[in-house]
Amino acid sequence: MKLVSYRAGAGGEHVGELRDGGRVVELEAASMVDWLAGAGHGAAGPEHALADLRLLAPIPRPPSVRDFFAYEEHVRAGFKLRGAEIAPAWYEAPTFYFSNPAAIFGAGEAVQRPAGSRRLDFELEIAVALGADRAIAGFMLMNDWSARDLQAREMTVGLGPAKGKDFATSLGPWLVTADELPYDGERLELEASVTVNDRVVTRTSSRPMQFSWPELVAHAARDTVLHPGDVLGSGTLNRGCLLELGPIDGRWIEPGDVVALSAPGLGELRTPVTA
Repeated sequence: MKLVSYRAGAGGEHVGELRDGGRVVELEAASMVDWLAGAGHGAAGPEHALADLRLLAPIPRPPSVRDFFAYEEHVRAGFKLRGAEIAPAWYEAPTFYFSNPAAIFGAGEAVQRPAGSRRLDFELEIAVALGADRAIAGFMLMNDWSARDLQAREMTVGLGPAKGKDFATSLGPWLVTADELPYDGERLELEASVTVNDRVVTRTSSRPMQFSWPELVAHAARDTVLHPGDVLGSGTLNRGCLLELGPIDGRWIEPGDVVALSAPGLGELRTPVTA
């Protein structure tokens, strides 16, 4: 099942099921968070062509966004840039930071490069949305945008990223239930890619996570309460960002660029960047 949040014309926000042939059937749920909590799963009636809709992020206003750090090659590259080896604690338990649920963008929605930044980076990730009882309800693409120059200064304080991440996280284009994907109950096995201005800059796999998805969920839930609609990001896939790959022709992502993440079954998360 593929689920979308959308607007039709000047109407309000709706939740729909994307079916074969590019048709979207409106569901009864008032929001994707309600659907994830178990409400409004029935069809409400109207049917639309996907091309006629304005897609929103699958969960436009998630209760929380936790972004993990689960791919060893990516982690090693970050530590190497700081002249260090991977901290032993990374191997002992999943590590995450909280991102900004008020800065969520959907497919096709422009992201603005933060003022004062000249090193904007994409980050290719997979994310899950949680349903009732902490169950993984579905998967989606996630672009954890990073202003690397702002982030580098902030990280010297030792509290983790702040304004280097605070401005945008892109999700979408839809939420896909696990039965439609090569998910074995622990790891998702997909080949994913990124293009910048339709030029392929990386291809990689979602498979080699240090910790499984159930382990990430269990760690997020420890000593706290998770809610339907909470988003958990995998962390950047190996070779999934310019921090690892190096700038493209000597430059980072700039206004006017279009960055697209894609993976079979999960679709394409395409984002124009503005000044």
